[in-house]
Amino acid sequence: MIHPLATEHRNRQMLLLSVGTFCVFLAMLSLIPLLPIVSEELNISKSSLGWVAGVFMICMAFLQIPFGLLSDRFGRKRIIVVGILVFGTGVAMLSVSHSFAALLVARAISGVGAAMFFQTSFTMVGDMYDFHERGKGMGILAAATGLGTVSGYSVGGVLGELYGWRIVFIWLAGFAFVVSMLSLMLHETKPKSQEEHPLGKLLYLSLDLFRTRTIMFSTLVGMLCMMAVVGASYVLPFFALDSGISTASTGLLFIPYAITSSLGASSCGWLSDTVGRKKPLVAVTLLGGTALLLFSHVPASPWLIAVNFAFVGLCFGPVVTLSTTILVDEVVRTDTRILATTMGTFNMVRWLGGALGPVLGGVFLDVYGARTAFTLLAGMIFLAAVFSIGLRETKC
Repeated sequence: MIHPLATEHRNRQMLLLSVGTFCVFLAMLSLIPLLPIVSEELNISKSSLGWVAGVFMICMAFLQIPFGLLSDRFGRKRIIVVGILVFGTGVAMLSVSHSFAALLVARAISGVGAAMFFQTSFTMVGDMYDFHERGKGMGILAAATGLGTVSGYSVGGVLGELYGWRIVFIWLAGFAFVVSMLSLMLHETKPKSQEEHPLGKLLYLSLDLFRTRTIMFSTLVGMLCMMAVVGASYVLPFFALDSGISTASTGLLFIPYAITSSLGASSCGWLSDTVGRKKPLVAVTLLGGTALLLFSHVPASPWLIAVNFAFVGLCFGPVVTLSTTILVDEVVRTDTRILATTMGTFNMVRWLGGALGPVLGGVFLDVYGARTAFTLLAGMIFLAAVFSIGLRETKC
């Protein structure tokens, strides 16, 4: 059932949530095309730098459940406002980091803030939309994810080369602080209930849902695709550098990927409200896995790299939209009071996959080289496709 406030203010709610999502992904992914520069300036190895990228997602992963519990118990709005504020603090600290340890701490703090914001924002969408529109709502937020992604890669690559990577993160920290203040305009959407479950019971009821095939398989699909796509995004700048492509151009290579991810998320969300969630999920995993596999044979041409990597984007935005919507459909049918807690568990597993992505990508790079790394990561997506096929169709 749509939340009463959402009926009147849903457009403004979605705008504010989309701006927040854009901000988080903009700042988070601006680091990716700058990794070779940071590695050289601070004398950090590729595999060690993978932990700098990974610690962000580790913090996101393990804190999803606690913040989901708090959101189910005390509301969504305050978690979102504080989350973006904490995230911006970590970005500001990143801009003044001069060692491997300082980078780790800064990214960890950003990960804490992102954990607060990310799962709560998607939960708020679940509060506001019913079954027949939920795919559209999730698609809007996933589209903001894609827009933040394309902007992050562009800002990181182009402005980083022009002004230096530290200036980029100073600007992004300021943007995050402004967005945190704007988030005060959000309306609370936590469903009213005469009976509040204790936190322990909320967690038990939520974890019990993961014994169901639909939720378990959708979670595994999200985890495997996140691991492969984030790992491939980590490998790509080094692949481009070895191919003689500049830092600024490397940032631009990600633009078609982010556009595909964003438009695909929105389109798949709308489509799933009509044809169901399973069919588009199977399609995007198979297409994205095939594109990543082709990297073992793609010539080192910027245009070919950009076009091929664009199809890999199908395993990011669309998979986030569809797997998240499948989970929300199931939880809302069962007990809306555990929506944020269950979303937290789902995101914890998914972001653990994302955290392992750059770590595995760094190891694969050092041991096998970029092309073999892409092949190994593609295998994870094909495994996700198998789980997609095994899903039971989501019905109203």
